[in-house]
Amino acid sequence: MKPKPTNQKELTNTEPDELYEQVVTQSNQIEWVECEDVYKPIEKPIKEFIEEKEIRLPYTPVYILQSALTTLKTHLEVNKTVEQGGILFGQAYNDSQHGIYVEITAAVAAPATIGTGAHLEFTSDSWQGIMDYAKSTHPEANIVGWYHSHPNIGVFMSGTDMRTQRAFFYHPWCVSIIYDPIRNEIGCFLGEDAKVVKPAVFEPMLLMK
Repeated sequence: MKPKPTNQKELTNTEPDELYEQVVTQSNQIEWVECEDVYKPIEKPIKEFIEEKEIRLPYTPVYILQSALTTLKTHLEVNKTVEQGGILFGQAYNDSQHGIYVEITAAVAAPATIGTGAHLEFTSDSWQGIMDYAKSTHPEANIVGWYHSHPNIGVFMSGTDMRTQRAFFYHPWCVSIIYDPIRNEIGCFLGEDAKVVKPAVFEPMLLMK
């Protein structure tokens, strides 16, 4: 799953109805290109994964590196008056018994975004910057989700967030992380329906609070 920026217009993460119109009628702005070699989760037993990573935590659908979580929080704490966001990179896996689980290895701030206290805009420049950065620093990683801040409004998936999730991050391994840098609250949501999950943070081995 790769974002394909096609021009300089903006995809605006504002009111739900407005976003819906943009997703449907302005698909030439940012396109998700599904090709024959579309990314698929790696088949790996979760027990094998946690043994490799030396994770001593209960099974969970999402695992995030401490360094990635720190990067995410640091980015979103820079400006606590407007919404900011970025993309999550890592790998998705499938366990025949437990199903899909995700490893998040990096959080990449989206350049050229426009944020206010109530909404966040992703532009085609944002995606181009993300892709350029990813190719140079995380060549083996894949997009596994997105993150953004909710300054002083709490952690929840708004109608706008849900439309973004279902439009661009609808695969069962796609993660959405929302962080309120003022209230110091964080939440993790998985898949098209944004199921609430409690991820495990490793390196060091701690549960995310």
